[in-house]
Amino acid sequence: MDEERVTEMDVPEAAKCPVGHGAAAAAPQPAESERTTRRAAMPASALPGPTTHVVKQILRYWKRPDRFVEECREQYGSRFALRIRIPPRPLYVLSDPEDIKQMFMAPADVLHTGNGSATIEKFTGQTGLAWLDEDEHKERRRILMPSMHGKALQRIEESIDRRAVEEIAEWPRDRVVELHPLIHRFTLNVIREVIFGGSGPSNWDELLDVLIAMMKFNNRMGSAALIHKMSPRTVRMLARIKPIGLGEFLELRKRADKLIADAVAEHKRNAELGDDMLSVLLRITHEDGSPLTQVELRDEMMTIFLAGTETTASAIAWGFEYLSLHTEARERLVAELDAGVSDEYLTATVNEVLRLRPSIPQIIPRTVMKPIEIGGVRFEPGMLLWASAYLLHRDPELYPDPYAFKPDRFLGAKPGTYTWIPFGGGRIRCLGASIALIEMKAVFREVLKHCELRRPEPGPEGTRSRSVSTLPAKGARMELRARTADVSMA
Repeated sequence: MDEERVTEMDVPEAAKCPVGHGAAAAAPQPAESERTTRRAAMPASALPGPTTHVVKQILRYWKRPDRFVEECREQYGSRFALRIRIPPRPLYVLSDPEDIKQMFMAPADVLHTGNGSATIEKFTGQTGLAWLDEDEHKERRRILMPSMHGKALQRIEESIDRRAVEEIAEWPRDRVVELHPLIHRFTLNVIREVIFGGSGPSNWDELLDVLIAMMKFNNRMGSAALIHKMSPRTVRMLARIKPIGLGEFLELRKRADKLIADAVAEHKRNAELGDDMLSVLLRITHEDGSPLTQVELRDEMMTIFLAGTETTASAIAWGFEYLSLHTEARERLVAELDAGVSDEYLTATVNEVLRLRPSIPQIIPRTVMKPIEIGGVRFEPGMLLWASAYLLHRDPELYPDPYAFKPDRFLGAKPGTYTWIPFGGGRIRCLGASIALIEMKAVFREVLKHCELRRPEPGPEGTRSRSVSTLPAKGARMELRARTADVSMA
């Protein structure tokens, strides 16, 4: 999505309403005497948090990430410290909208995100956009932007609509299946269009299967291991322990790297480069005039293969979970789709799904590079800040009845910049957010126009971790049945 300029006008300071409903009075500024008598900022090291062993915290977060952070907020408030990394290092969780606003508006040299991508380094390497900060990040983002916006976005949207029709027609009917694997394959095919343009590489089918198999590693707890910080001997030892799955992952990654290199070579042979992401990358040169290396190309491509598919597939799976449970909302959406004159309720539904299940529940951690005070707490260099979209989106002061699925709350109301952050925020907001929204609408539209959703069990599925995202515990299991009155057949 286009990079947004953050100003003081974005969110009225005098109200906590998550959406804009007109101008609001500016918050009164404290008198000089009040400012000078404020208490000194509390050191972040004094923030409360669970004191159980790091391994126990990791297990609790992995098994029930949503409930774990909810219990922490209930016990410790909107700011607390977790230790869910090895070696142990506090993650300072923020969930108050004013705190998150301050974090997003911090100067680029004060908070870095590059090191925050450490858990996905095994996929992305360390040279792509996710690992860059300050001017390097700004420049790479500027260069990549046209491959996901403007004319390129029009091409991608046409491809999404066409692919949704073709692929969803092949999804199984009249039997219970996990929807997530089908959705994930769809999102990978969309990203193929983003990276390679209209004609994908000749080895795409093989590369697609390898990527899907490789990303299944995200279902395992071992996916959180920071293997790039381990010795080669330690990595080899862990790779031999089959239940961890690391050995299989490393072999698949090796195959993926070879297939990506072949696809790049084939793209280079194309006499005319287009507006796709790979063509853009192939035009980039370093200060000495040299092009990006194969490693740099691979890292940038793998970043979008991972970040551009896992998060969107998770959100779509959650969307079907909620729509299958809430008959009134589903029927209202189907009625709008059948009428074909508006997508207002569809847009509201997508926004509400992303409120309840943000693509990245806990935003990529920021590393403090220079001292910063947020909400009266002083954070020192080296500390990690973690904004919780999950907790922010369930703040009852922002969203009354926060656990209820109510698309109506977004009718005629634009989500707030600092109160609705499913794609992150500030300078690091997801570059492909617009594409994700288009995908969600296309899949919901195509499925609901032709199919009825039938759940095998009446109750909701639980939650399970999948790397930086969460999924319905059983992969959104349900049955698609052809609608008795399919509008496409009318």
